[in-house]
Amino acid sequence: MYLLRKLALTVEPVDRETLPSLFSRMAILNGTDAANFALDLGTTFRRILEQDEEAVAIFAERAGLSATQLAELLSWTGERIGDVRMRFRKEVFVSRALRNPIIRGCPHCMREHAADQPHPLRHIALRGDWLCRGVDICHQHHHPLVPLWSSSRPIERDDIGARLAEILPDLRVGSFDCVRIDPTDYDLWLDKRLSQGISADKTWLASQPVFPAITICEFIGAALLRKQGEAPDDRHAKATGFAFVSQGPDGIRAALDILMRSQDGGHIVTQGELAPLFRHLKSIYLDDDAFAVFRGILRDYFLEIWPLAPGDDLLGQAVTERRLHSLTSASKETGIGPAVLNDFLTEAGAFALSDARADARKTFDAKAWQHILDEIPTLVGPIALRRAIGATLAELKGLKADGVLVPRTKIATIKSPWRIADGQALLEELEAYAQPVAPEEPGWETIQLVHKRLDLPVGAIIAAIRTGFLRLGKRSDVFGYHGFVVEITEVAAFKEKAAPKRKPSTNHGEVTAAAFARTAGIRGKGQFLALIEGGYTPAMLVLNPTTMRREWRMSRDDIAAFEASYTTPTMLSAETGAHRNTILAVLESEGVQPFRPNGLDVGRIYLRNEVEPVVALLQTQGTK
Repeated sequence: MYLLRKLALTVEPVDRETLPSLFSRMAILNGTDAANFALDLGTTFRRILEQDEEAVAIFAERAGLSATQLAELLSWTGERIGDVRMRFRKEVFVSRALRNPIIRGCPHCMREHAADQPHPLRHIALRGDWLCRGVDICHQHHHPLVPLWSSSRPIERDDIGARLAEILPDLRVGSFDCVRIDPTDYDLWLDKRLSQGISADKTWLASQPVFPAITICEFIGAALLRKQGEAPDDRHAKATGFAFVSQGPDGIRAALDILMRSQDGGHIVTQGELAPLFRHLKSIYLDDDAFAVFRGILRDYFLEIWPLAPGDDLLGQAVTERRLHSLTSASKETGIGPAVLNDFLTEAGAFALSDARADARKTFDAKAWQHILDEIPTLVGPIALRRAIGATLAELKGLKADGVLVPRTKIATIKSPWRIADGQALLEELEAYAQPVAPEEPGWETIQLVHKRLDLPVGAIIAAIRTGFLRLGKRSDVFGYHGFVVEITEVAAFKEKAAPKRKPSTNHGEVTAAAFARTAGIRGKGQFLALIEGGYTPAMLVLNPTTMRREWRMSRDDIAAFEASYTTPTMLSAETGAHRNTILAVLESEGVQPFRPNGLDVGRIYLRNEVEPVVALLQTQGTK
């Protein structure tokens, strides 16, 4: 095999020099141009530019390059690893990020190479970092990289010696010089990353490839600048984006928060200033795994703020489940007007009363509030409910007034606030208590009529039925609630018997159930509410106008009904004068147990009629 010898005239590659640059300098040194020099070596200039393995090996041997020098030269030039990918400084870049019709450089570096040289073109070298689209500054001279020449034909563009000969006069007189600039944190990071590798990168970006990192920095930075009303240039955009992206997922999310926040406090539900980034991630970089981490951060963020439906495309992937609804999307899916939805959801606590976001931006957790969306279409008006449970208008009003039946919403503008299931559940419960009453049997009246005649709340009557103080009858010839009857003389006796047991109430108007429970010595708020929600004592479920939360409140009649049926150690102490500990001891010794409806623990609440036999003993103890 014929062994090639090193040429007599050679030059050493300078720091970061590219293959075309060194090849052109060698050609000039040997008194020819790049094309003819390649022919003299037994190859072609095109094969050199395409980095044909044999052609590059011939040049390396004739130029006297060591394996290490050649590897460094090629690493700063960029080596093709596919149709549109190149390896550059051990990183993968898309080709257009390194191969551009416009060749840039630092005029100060090139003038220094040529200074005091009789043949300057033999010494002026082009650096590989100048090829990288992400690099914008010469760190040695703090000078921006400037366009030197442009050509769409690589064979002309990369004939460095010929192109330098054309611009040398302008280069010498300073025609390419610009105002010097300070490097940004982004500039310093990228230069260190390219020159020293990942080990020198102390930011979160050390975990990511360089090209996606500089791309995301530029797109997010440009979006932030546009959001602020500034016209972004590439360098300013990269520096702005780097300040956020280099911090990792939290920093990226912070930038997205700025970009996606609207003036009304909601999130913008369009791509907004990020539209250019979305276009690239969905097209050019759709199948580029190098962007996977950034794409994942963006997807997770937008799944949290956008009301996306299953099947919607988000950055090239289909959404699998809905996480958020907006009033607009929920209205579109359910056919319910956004104003009605807003009223229901606000009352339920999904929105604050002061929430002024536009319908499209007024979002809520789709899963947490799906039951509201499902329930609204099932609600009915008062006429439909009355028909379903067999109640007159007066009877429904009575049930509603005492909280026996509670409308799903208190919003006055909602014309269908009732759940038929609530009415049916009441009928089923009352049926369980009822005994048959013949149509002609005298002395039995409807609950509503007895309420009117005796001025006893409907809720108190039903509470007494539930606790066994009153019997309930059912006329078989009358459908529904209107067929339930009570014996009027029995109710009158109950009222008369219960009235003296009630200590005078100092409450005027309504109080919260929790507040009343405290005055009665009931410490467990949840226990007393369980008594109410189980239907064992009357109360009203209302919307607190301040907190916009639903709460139980008790009227004077509700309190009287409770005191007629139940008592507590605190109440007994007030009535008898006995100490609370004495009361508890006597109750225990007499075997009086707290009320446990269906096994439900409602605390130290006792049935009034079970306590009566020991009241005399308590009063005796209280006087000692």
